[in-house]
Amino acid sequence: MSTTEQNLGALFHLKWVGKIALLVALVAAVGLVAAVLGVSDDQTTSYTSLVVSRGMTQQKLMPVMWIFGLLCVFVAALTTWLIALYSSHRIAGPLFRFAQNIDAILRQPFNVPMAIRKTDVLQREWHEFDLAQARLRSHYGDLRDALTQCQLHAGAKDAAALTQAVVRLQEAERHGRL
Repeated sequence: MSTTEQNLGALFHLKWVGKIALLVALVAAVGLVAAVLGVSDDQTTSYTSLVVSRGMTQQKLMPVMWIFGLLCVFVAALTTWLIALYSSHRIAGPLFRFAQNIDAILRQPFNVPMAIRKTDVLQREWHEFDLAQARLRSHYGDLRDALTQCQLHAGAKDAAALTQAVVRLQEAERHGRL
């Protein structure tokens, strides 16, 4: 994955987080207006009842504001936690997969590793890891084939073929150092 694609992915992720933040703010604003309207009493007919209604609204407004404020903080904290959890899984998932693949390759060098998800972070690192393990498998295969030829020709007592097989084994070993 190129740097431009990674930057676009990060920008998309930031836009997504921004949209969620705006949605939470909108819900908070609508809820606040609903709370204030729910506390007020608009069915007044005289000045005296309007003053009494206003006084009662002010008494009820403080507890309603506290409850709604705490609810907004809880929703914002929950949303932030979910975003952080999702984002951390996009990094922790590939790292776990890398560890699993390395363990599998150490147990069996010719195992093909499991790829990470396309939406995960560390795509460039995965590509490098995939190339490295493919080269390692190819190198192991070359060494195995050259060693098999050496063993076959050693039993046949054919000096020229054995020399050629040993040269091939040395080339495969030298190629692995590069």
